[in-house]
Amino acid sequence: MPVRSEKSNAFNVMWLIVLHLAIVLPLAYFLNIWTDEASTLYSTQHGFLNAFQHAATDEKQAPLYFWIMSVWRSLNDSIFFARLFAVIVSCVSIAFFARLARRIFEPRAALLTTAFFAFHPFLVWASVEIRVYSSVILLSILLMTFFQKGFFEEPDVETSSQRRSQIIFLLISIVALYTNYYLGFLLVGMFAALVATRQWRAARDYTLVMLVVGLTFVPQLFTIKSQFLTNTSGYREPASLAEGLRTVWHHVVTFLLPTGILRDGDGSAIQVIRAWIVRLALVALVILGVIFRQKLSRRTVATGATAATIGGTLFAAYFLIGLEYIQIRHASVLFVPLILFAASIISDLSRQDASEARSSYFIPAAGFVVLLAFSYAIVTLYPNMTKRGDWARVGEFIQQNESPGQPIVVFPTFDAIALPYHYKGVNQILPKEKFFAFEQEAAFGTENSLKHQIDFVTSRIPPAADSIWLVEHEQCMTTDACLPLENFVKANYTIEKEQEFYLEKVFLLKKKPQ
Repeated sequence: MPVRSEKSNAFNVMWLIVLHLAIVLPLAYFLNIWTDEASTLYSTQHGFLNAFQHAATDEKQAPLYFWIMSVWRSLNDSIFFARLFAVIVSCVSIAFFARLARRIFEPRAALLTTAFFAFHPFLVWASVEIRVYSSVILLSILLMTFFQKGFFEEPDVETSSQRRSQIIFLLISIVALYTNYYLGFLLVGMFAALVATRQWRAARDYTLVMLVVGLTFVPQLFTIKSQFLTNTSGYREPASLAEGLRTVWHHVVTFLLPTGILRDGDGSAIQVIRAWIVRLALVALVILGVIFRQKLSRRTVATGATAATIGGTLFAAYFLIGLEYIQIRHASVLFVPLILFAASIISDLSRQDASEARSSYFIPAAGFVVLLAFSYAIVTLYPNMTKRGDWARVGEFIQQNESPGQPIVVFPTFDAIALPYHYKGVNQILPKEKFFAFEQEAAFGTENSLKHQIDFVTSRIPPAADSIWLVEHEQCMTTDACLPLENFVKANYTIEKEQEFYLEKVFLLKKKPQ
C-alpha cells in the first residue's frame, strides 16, 4: 500500500478513535455502576489472590480478566479508572479492527465498516462496563486477524510468516479461553469456516493447534465442571425452541442495526421500523445471495460460517444453561464476525452492479438509517444518564432523608454490593454476606421464586431498629416474586416515604407497635 494511503488510513482511524472517546469518556465518568460492575469491583478489591478465588467461586467465570483488573485497580481504585481499562481496550480494538478490515476489503469499504464498528452502540456500551466484554471484542478481532494470516490466506503455501501467525494464534487462543469461555464458540466457528471453504490442509493444521490449546486448558476444565453444576443447580425455566430462536435473533438484529442494546422498552415505533428494515434487508440479501451465489467470495462464505456457528452454539447454550446466560452481553463473541459477514456480503453483491449513480444514492441513504439508529440507541441506552438501579441517586436520596439507626436493607442480596460504592451515609447496609449464594427457586416472577432469599434478608434486620430503609429490585415492581417480602412489610411496618428510581424503588419503613 502506498505511504500516502497508509498515512491517510492512520489519520482516519485516529479520528474514529477520538470521536469514540468523545462519546464514552463522559459516560465513563458520570454514570453510576450497576450490580454486574459492582460485582467486578467486589471481586477485585483485595488483590490478585483474592480475585483468583472470587473468579472461580463467586463470578463463576474464566479468571484472567479478574486477575488483570485486580492489578489494574491497585494503581487507582476509583470507578472511572476501573472503566478506563475497558475504554482503552475498545480504542485498541478499533485500531486492530481497521487493520483487519483493510486486509479483507477495498479501502472505502474498510473505512465504512470500521466506522460502523467504532460508533456501534454495543461497543459504546462495552467501553463503559467494568466487565470482560470489551476484552472479548478485542480478542475476537485478534483471533480473526491471525486466523486470516495463519490459516486462511494462501492455505496451500507454507511460509515462515504463516507459521509465525499460527503460533501467535495459538497463544491468543489460550489467553482467550482463560478470559472468557464463550470465545471457544469463535474457535469452533473458525474451524467451520475452513470446512465450509474446503480448506482441508488448513483445517488439519488448525485441528493440531486446537489440540495444543485444549491441553493447556485442561487445568481449567475441573473448575468449569464445578461452575456448570452450580449454574444449573437451581430452578430452570422450561426451554422453548421459540424463545431460544427469538433471543438469538434479537442479538443478530441488535448487532446489525441497533435501536436499543438492552431489551428494556422493546416495542417503540422506531424499534418496530428497525425490525422491519432488517427483515426486508435480510430477505433481499438472501435473494441476491442465491442469484449471485457463484460470485460470493470465499471470505463471505467463511465469515458467514463463523457467524452461523457462533449463533448455533449460543442457541445450544440456551438449552444447556438457560436464557440468563445467553443475554446480549454474552453474545459479544458474535459481534465482530457478524459485522464482518454483513460487510462482506454487501461488498460482494455491490460488485454486481457497476452503476456509480445507484451507489451514490445507496451509501448516503444507508448511512442516514445507521446514523439514526445509532443515535437513538445511544441516547436511550442510559435513561436520565443512569445505569440500571440508579444507585448514585438512590444513595443520595437516602443520605438526604436518613437518621442514624436506620439500617438499609437491600433486596435481592446481589444488589447489596452496588449501593456501598455510591452511599456514604451513617447507616449500615444489609445484608453483608451471601451476595452470590441464591438461585431462582421457582418459575420467574412467581411468589415462591425468591422465598429462601427473602427469608434470609428479613432475618438480618436488627430487631431493635425502629425504622429501616428498604431498597427493592425491579422484579418487585413488575412481578409477584416479592410477595412474601411485601407481606412481611405489611405485617410489621408502615410506609413513611417511598421513591421510585430507574428499575429500583426505595421505602422508609417504621415498625408498627407490638
